[in-house]
Amino acid sequence: MGNIKEPLVFTEWHHGALFQAMVNLFEKRLGGMVFAPVGFDWQKEGYWRLSSNPETIKQYLDPASCFPGSDGWLYYYDPAELRVQRRITLEQFKEMEFDIILCTLQQHENSFWEIWKKYQPKAKYIRLTGNWGEQINWSLFSNYIDTTGLYQPPATHNSVIINQEFPLEYFYYSEPTNHKRIANFMNLLRESPAIQIWEMLKGAMPDFDFKMYGARGDDGNITGLDKLSQAMRDSAFFFHVKHHGEGFGHVIHNAYAVGRPVITLFEHYRGKLASRFLINDYSAILIDDYDLSTLVKKIRFWSEPKNHKKMCENARDLFKKYVNFDEDERKVREFIKKLK
Repeated sequence: MGNIKEPLVFTEWHHGALFQAMVNLFEKRLGGMVFAPVGFDWQKEGYWRLSSNPETIKQYLDPASCFPGSDGWLYYYDPAELRVQRRITLEQFKEMEFDIILCTLQQHENSFWEIWKKYQPKAKYIRLTGNWGEQINWSLFSNYIDTTGLYQPPATHNSVIINQEFPLEYFYYSEPTNHKRIANFMNLLRESPAIQIWEMLKGAMPDFDFKMYGARGDDGNITGLDKLSQAMRDSAFFFHVKHHGEGFGHVIHNAYAVGRPVITLFEHYRGKLASRFLINDYSAILIDDYDLSTLVKKIRFWSEPKNHKKMCENARDLFKKYVNFDEDERKVREFIKKLK
């Protein structure tokens, strides 16, 4: 295999935006190479444990989804992220010397520890959290990256809190021109308790345009960051009532990057990084304590063009205040110097 660049990082692909954030960090910023597993041997030998469902295994590990590169690696094109990503078979993994084993799922804490000890003893093992509600075995590792703000590692651990970087060349601010479009970008809204709030608002505001994007949404799923970010800028507000939990939260961070306020429950974000964006009647419409009539009045007030423009600017300014990917890079470089 040619063109080896350090640090060599092995991790899993289970969330496209999270994986691409790791590529942005370790490849684009630190000059290394990031690999995810491909090939059914990973599951057969017990190292890939995300699911035992044959269709899910095929979705994540099927070599037929990849194409060979001239450098000997397999590559996968992610149509959502608009990026080509590197993959590696188990046999290739055994023959290489990695610098970092990066576990981002609780299902893989033990199996990644096993392949670290068995095949990559010179590497450093890092645990990263991007989801809420993860059960973490702190004894398995000494290096920890948090992208949620939810977890408290032991004081003896080498740790850092950063954002998951996404491309600002897509997610940029433009002044709103549509003041009455409420859009949902969450998957499976119709299967969520939040559908009741959505339908009540829709029924009470017939003069507003409601768009339900995301998997199984009434208006279809949007594939590609170019189309997704444009649909976000074309919206006035995001409906983002996520009862089933949130970790880092790419959609809510995308919302504030493009400068569009969200309609949400603050309780869903208490203690999380995204909570810093949620200032009621300033950058967000929080619905924790409001009845339908009051909520409708609030949305109508903030949809007035002058008011809406100000709230969008506030949203954009909060993103610029709190999210700095260059600073995250600096923090990670210091973190890497201290790897145990």
